[in-house]
Amino acid sequence: MVASVSLPLTSGSLTMTISHIQKILIAMFLAMIVFRIPIVFWQRYSIYFLLFSLFLLIMVFFPFIGREVNGAYRWIKILGFSFQPSELMKFSLIIYVSSYCIRNYDEFREEWLGFFKPVFLISISILLILLEPDLGSSVVIFIVSFSILFIAGAPLKHLLSIFFVGLLTFIGLIFTASYRIKRIMGYLDPWNNEFSEQLRTSLSAISNGQWFGVGMGESKMKEGFLSDAQTDFIFAIIVEELGIIFGILLILAFSYLVLRCFLIGRSARQNDFSFGSLISYGVGVLIALHVFINIGVATGLLPTKGITLPFISFGGSNLMLMFVLIALVQKIKLEINFSNKISL
Repeated sequence: MVASVSLPLTSGSLTMTISHIQKILIAMFLAMIVFRIPIVFWQRYSIYFLLFSLFLLIMVFFPFIGREVNGAYRWIKILGFSFQPSELMKFSLIIYVSSYCIRNYDEFREEWLGFFKPVFLISISILLILLEPDLGSSVVIFIVSFSILFIAGAPLKHLLSIFFVGLLTFIGLIFTASYRIKRIMGYLDPWNNEFSEQLRTSLSAISNGQWFGVGMGESKMKEGFLSDAQTDFIFAIIVEELGIIFGILLILAFSYLVLRCFLIGRSARQNDFSFGSLISYGVGVLIALHVFINIGVATGLLPTKGITLPFISFGGSNLMLMFVLIALVQKIKLEINFSNKISL
């Protein structure tokens, strides 16, 4: 689809396609490395990955290291290689929060201080990402972390207090930035608002596709009308070129992938592998959120926000994150099967 969005081929579009293929190969290589590492390694060193991720989030604001794109400092460029530390933070928080909940189970469930410790580090991470600014990734990290805490058995009163604080903060951040207010207004009335051009174009692309699409590479909306067609709005181009039927099948495929993560999480819990269980649930929630937000934005269900479609959108940071997370869940499944064979 990245190649199809690039058609007709030019030197620039060919470079983008080749770049994406290279990133896929790197992502596969990283996934193979993660798959060979025992899960206990991530539990033992999760705090160090979190601290390293926090360090990188701070580095985005340093001159000559952090890279500014469209007014936001979300990228680090070292030795010609660019990536988003916020994507690494998603991985680090999943393994850290899961590890903390298991290592400090009684303190976490019974004492406010025990619950507050991981929440404090989560809040610091979200604050640094908000300063970039990146509200979308902040919301994703908040919901994923909140979900893991909930599944781990955090007291309901503690969860509700954090939830309402997060909700009020989210609403406050919307009304303190004019461009966010404009996005909300465009979302509420897309057909009569100058700030909803992307949404109108996205809906037009989906409408053009009808049931079976106009054909690969034949999208009209990608030709300068729909910005970010290869990233945030790639689902609209998929439906335009391959049809609504294929779009539905793609949603079902993502749903099955998320369901498999949840089933592996349940299997891990049944086999007293609590750390692996929380990771699997966290990965499932993360993938589901990315898919829901990306497709929700493309179809007008949600206000415009830059969140990539897992495994499909152009880019390296999120692609590598998703490959690594799936490898992690696969490793958890393998260790469950191995332990069952040993017990037999």
